[in-house]
Amino acid sequence: MNVFKKYRINSIFFGSFFLFTLLILIIIILFSYRYSANQIVETTTEHQKNNLYRLSEELGSNLKTFQDYSVILSRQQMFREVISGRQSSDTTSLTNDFSNVIYSVPAIHSVEIYMNSPPVDNVQYPVRYFELDEVYEAEWYKDLENISYSWLGTRDVETMAGQHSVISLGRKINSSRGELQSMIVINLDPVTVESWLRKYHEDSHMVLLDEKGSIVSSTGNNDIGDEQYQELIDFSHTEETFFDSPSQDQVQIDNDIIVTTSIPAVNWTVMEVTPYEDIIQGSKEMARTLIVIGFLATIIVLFGTMFLTKKFTDPILELTKVMKSYQLTKSRVSLPSGYKNEFGELFNGFDELTNRVEELYASLDEQHQHQRKAEIKALQANINPHFLYNTLDQINWVAIEKGNIDISRMIELLGNMLRIGLSKGESIISVGDELKYLEYYMKLQEIQLEDRFSYSIDSPREVLDYFIPKLTLQPFVENAIIHGFRDRREGVVKLAITEEDFQIKIEISDNGIGFPTNINLQKENDLGGYGIKNVMERLHIYYGEKATMSIDSNDKGTSIFILIPKVNDKKLLSG
Repeated sequence: MNVFKKYRINSIFFGSFFLFTLLILIIIILFSYRYSANQIVETTTEHQKNNLYRLSEELGSNLKTFQDYSVILSRQQMFREVISGRQSSDTTSLTNDFSNVIYSVPAIHSVEIYMNSPPVDNVQYPVRYFELDEVYEAEWYKDLENISYSWLGTRDVETMAGQHSVISLGRKINSSRGELQSMIVINLDPVTVESWLRKYHEDSHMVLLDEKGSIVSSTGNNDIGDEQYQELIDFSHTEETFFDSPSQDQVQIDNDIIVTTSIPAVNWTVMEVTPYEDIIQGSKEMARTLIVIGFLATIIVLFGTMFLTKKFTDPILELTKVMKSYQLTKSRVSLPSGYKNEFGELFNGFDELTNRVEELYASLDEQHQHQRKAEIKALQANINPHFLYNTLDQINWVAIEKGNIDISRMIELLGNMLRIGLSKGESIISVGDELKYLEYYMKLQEIQLEDRFSYSIDSPREVLDYFIPKLTLQPFVENAIIHGFRDRREGVVKLAITEEDFQIKIEISDNGIGFPTNINLQKENDLGGYGIKNVMERLHIYYGEKATMSIDSNDKGTSIFILIPKVNDKKLLSG
């Protein structure tokens, strides 16, 4: 249902203007919120990437330092002699040396030495000794099987206080023959690593992942060793970034924005996890402020719309009121004045319209009087055809009484022609009536010319019900009799009608003397040009370009070809 056709214009104007303005405000608020949120997220993540880039370089440097410690410890002369069995009884000095290193580097939690025939292990010392065969049974050994050293991720080691999580770096020591002689494992304290992560922002949720995606250290509530971020660090394993500068990425998982940066030195990944809601908190505050402003603006727009609606619709309602109360027999109600815009044009147009209506009413009244007089004259004129028929009938009876049969027959034919010719004032008749009229005329000429004239009509029954302008064919036959046969003793006229698709073809031919086809048909002449021109003009008026006529004439006779459309409804030509 079209609301513009059903409801009042002031309601439509007020409702549409108010809703349109409200929709614009909502769009502005939503767009501002979305745009500001995206900008804040983009700015925040870019800032986080910069911080993580610097943190990645520092972490890489610190972890690389511990790799260097493992090299230093593994190359110590006393360590080499102990694992080779040359000072098996003097492991105390080695323990003391390694302990001094551990105490001097707070980040190192402990050192584990795997060797053949190790001394008695003492859990009280930060240096622990184990049988070398235990290495092969350890789960983490597969990470070192084909390389000399590797970070082993998080492990649990036994201390006097119980199990303690550490981050381990393992390095193999092979004999001159390439056989595994010993294994040294340096354990890093996760608390120290966590302090490194908190260096740039105390409240940030930082997570350090090893190359397997397992959590090595975290400033949040994540469990150490929990493996759940493998898909986030796949980019760190590409050949291009492993020994190059750190590569970075960001992704949204659930309701968190995660920014990741690789640590090429150790093939680890550091990432910062920030709840999306925390990032867009500023956008929400702005959106709430815009909603309050929008609510106040909506109230202002509401009253403004009511004011504008009244100003725009009052003139239209006034015009509607005047239109409803307007009557020709009553005095006209004046419209508001002073409008120079479209309202003024409407009021002036209505005034002009009412003036025109009053003029037309007066003109119709005058025409009505003339029509009454014309009807009276028409009633009187109807007497004339009846008088003519009665007069011809009386002459016919006189001719019969005096024995003039030909005169009687001619009067009868003339009466029949008049009945068809007058045809109650109709200008369109059927083809059948047109042929009857033409046959009556040719019978009259046959009686007058006696044996010097003959005719034939060939017409199928199907064409008789089509309609044609009255007196279309008779002028051509009359022209042939009067002008074509004037120098001949005998004349023949033939008329043939045929159907061609959606048209009727009429051919009228005679054996007269013919006439030049280039004669002037614009005026009457001895050859009957005016009658032919009259028929041509009438056919053009009724049928337009669809009606055509051609003439073929020589000293042996003349043929007229007429082509008109089939019309089986008189109204199509009467209109």
